[in-house]
Amino acid sequence: MKIAVIGAGALGCLFGAKFGQENEVIMITNDKESTNIINAKGLAVKETDGETKIYQNVKAYMGGTYNQEVDAVLILVKTTATIEALEQNRALIGEKTLVITLQNGLGNYEKLSKYAKAEQIVLGTTNHNSVLLENGKVFHSGSGITAIGSKEAAQEDVEKIYQLFAGSGFECKIVDNIGYLIWKKLFVNLGINAFTYITLVPMGFIGQSRYALEILEKVIAEAAEVAKAEGFDFDGKSEFENVRKVAEAHQMGYSSMSQDRKRGIKTEIDSINGAVVELAKKHNMPTPYNDMITKMVHAIEEADAYNKTLEK
Repeated sequence: MKIAVIGAGALGCLFGAKFGQENEVIMITNDKESTNIINAKGLAVKETDGETKIYQNVKAYMGGTYNQEVDAVLILVKTTATIEALEQNRALIGEKTLVITLQNGLGNYEKLSKYAKAEQIVLGTTNHNSVLLENGKVFHSGSGITAIGSKEAAQEDVEKIYQLFAGSGFECKIVDNIGYLIWKKLFVNLGINAFTYITLVPMGFIGQSRYALEILEKVIAEAAEVAKAEGFDFDGKSEFENVRKVAEAHQMGYSSMSQDRKRGIKTEIDSINGAVVELAKKHNMPTPYNDMITKMVHAIEEADAYNKTLEK
């Protein structure tokens, strides 16, 4: 298959590298330095056993400069950049191109549906964790299942995407109720991303702090009630335990949001905790913990930017 990966961040480089073992991979980047490094050196993936492997079968292009249709497009930019990325690279998407998202948060389907038909869209979640060490080099700090599904795509097309992941060495499964799975992944993001953004600690710390666990439990309990109002039956305590286990399983992993802070990138908080707050308003439900977390992350974004002006 000919695959375009839009986004050369931690997960984009991980999936692009592995896909390149059996497929033609086009990496779409947003800066010239990253493009040049990938084209000169390939993609480097460091595994937890310390081994680093170089994947050469990839080509990188600046966004908007590759204008050929591909078989599949994997979207792995921040949700805040999805529309811009799709608009800039819409030439990649033909009538039969499958468009896949593994992005965090809610609202990704609605954004993709502006550029592809429902039968072309495949939604997914992944439990892989990856840390961007430098342009074109990542640390694959945690593994897990990648789950995919579609509201209207033909089964044979979903199977093609399954084979893409499975054939590249990723454990993958096809699920019927992808909406349920997106909420389940959202609980993990709700509980881990914002906290590690605020504290800049690896995920494993959460399980070592009773204060962190108390916040985690409250945030997830609120979200579980909102999910029920949206028609998804979740138990807050069970989801809390699941998120705690995820944090413990990725002891030295850094969430995408904490990596955003280190790199000075705007977060996806409005698609995660902020999305829960907005849905709760529709149902007249209080979500004080998620509301405070959302506002705190935005305040830190502003504070970090302000501190940079003081350094000049």
